[in-house]
Amino acid sequence: MLLDRRALLLAGLTLPTLAKAQAVWKPERPVRLILPFTAGTSMDPVARLAQESLKDTLGQSVVVENIAGAATVIAGAETLKSPPDGHTMLMIANSFAANITLRTRTADWQRAFVPVVQATVVPHVLTVAPALKTDWAGFVKRLREGGGSMTYGSPGIGTSPHLGAEHFLRLVGGKAVHAPYNGTSQLFVDLYAGRIDFALSNLPDVVQPIEEGKLIALAVTAEQRVRELPGVPTFAELSLPGLLSDSWFGIMVRRDTPAPAREALERAWLTALARPDVRERLQGLSFTVLARPGAEFEKVIDRYVATYATIIKESGITVQQ
Repeated sequence: MLLDRRALLLAGLTLPTLAKAQAVWKPERPVRLILPFTAGTSMDPVARLAQESLKDTLGQSVVVENIAGAATVIAGAETLKSPPDGHTMLMIANSFAANITLRTRTADWQRAFVPVVQATVVPHVLTVAPALKTDWAGFVKRLREGGGSMTYGSPGIGTSPHLGAEHFLRLVGGKAVHAPYNGTSQLFVDLYAGRIDFALSNLPDVVQPIEEGKLIALAVTAEQRVRELPGVPTFAELSLPGLLSDSWFGIMVRRDTPAPAREALERAWLTALARPDVRERLQGLSFTVLARPGAEFEKVIDRYVATYATIIKESGITVQQ
C-alpha cells in the first residue's frame, strides 16, 4: 500500500511537468524576421504576405527588418547575435548555400543555423538576345564550338543566376565569358542591345520583355512548363534535368534554438503558406509555393551547398571578402 501511495504521489507531481513539456511554445514578445536584402526586392512579398497569418498563429506580431549588406553576411551575423529563443528568424536565399564556400566568414553557417521551412521558389529562364537569331540546338552548338566567344550576364558573382549559368555550361560542355553586373537593370539593357549574348534570370523579370520581343526564351528551369510561358520547354525536356538554377527563399533560426520554438515557427509558416489568399497572391507574382518543412529543406540546402562548392572550386570563382 505504501508503494502504491508513493507511486500515486510521484505521478501527481510529474503530471504538471509533462503537461508543461507538451505545451505549444508561444513567443513572449514580437518576433523579428530579418531579410538580408533592401526593401522592395523579390524577397519582400514572401515575408509580408505571410506576416498577418504568422501573427495569428503565434499570438505575437512579426516585425520584418531589412538588413542588407555584405552579400547577406550582415543579416546573418545579426541573427547569430540574437538570443536563441525563437524570437529571431532569418530569411535566406540560394546565396546562403553559395556563401558556405565563397566566404570565410560564413563557412560554418551550415552548422550555426537550422532550417525552419523552404517557402517559395522562382524558376530561371534562359534568354538570349534577338540579335543571335538562334534556336536551342544552334545556341548549344555555338557554346560548344565557339571557344568561349559568347558572353553571359548575371546580377553578381556568386548569385544563383551566375552559378546556374556555370552549371549549365558544364552540363552542355560549352564555354562562355561571365559579365557580372551590380543587379539586373544594366544587365537587361545590354542583353536587349546584344552587348551580351544570354542570361539566366528570374521568371518575373523576363515575362514582359519576352512578350514584347526584346528577348527570346529558350528554356525554363521549372519541373514543368510555366503558365506565363507555356511555349517554352523545360530544361528536363531538353535532356538537362539535373540543372540547378532557380531562386528560392526559406527561413532559418540559430541551431541552438529549443526544439519547441523551432517546431512552433515551422507550424506557423506552413499554416501561412497553406492559406488560399497567400498562395494565390504569391502565385500571381510567379512564385511557386513549396512549403517544405525544415527537415526536407535541410536536404535541399545540403544539395545546393555541395553542387555550388564543386562549381565554385572548379571555376576558380572568388569574391572580395
